[in-house]
Amino acid sequence: MKQKLLVVLMTSLFVIASVAIGTAAGITKLNMQKTNEMSNQQIQIDENFAPASMFIAIINFQLYEGEGCACHPVDGASISALGLDIDDNDSAITDEDGFCSLELEINYNYRVTIEVEGYQTVMFDFLVVGDQDFTFHLQEVEESSLIGWNLVRLLAK
Repeated sequence: MKQKLLVVLMTSLFVIASVAIGTAAGITKLNMQKTNEMSNQQIQIDENFAPASMFIAIINFQLYEGEGCACHPVDGASISALGLDIDDNDSAITDEDGFCSLELEINYNYRVTIEVEGYQTVMFDFLVVGDQDFTFHLQEVEESSLIGWNLVRLLAK
């Protein structure tokens, strides 16, 4: 009798252990499938993700007229950047605070032109290395220079 009880008990334990192992294996397989699916989705997201902001710098411009404490913001100035070694351009107009921003690609050279009627044009080349701030105090064009400038504009047309 003890022997039969022992056989039944051992058989029951074997069945319970088999079910437990089978269930654990099924759960493990399901978890592995979900992990693979998530990994594939992550790869797809990473492949389709283009972090452009990592390669774009914000270039801020602040324009003033006058000198010292008597300076005032220049509203309506046109600021443009032309890529010298890349096919990239950006432009903006200063607001009432004399402020505007351009978005330019890092590690490329640009030619920046600042123009506003009544002031000398500013032009400079620079390499974009990251976010940068520029402040300019524009010089008014003298009356005789304006006549010459307008003549050049007419001849250029």
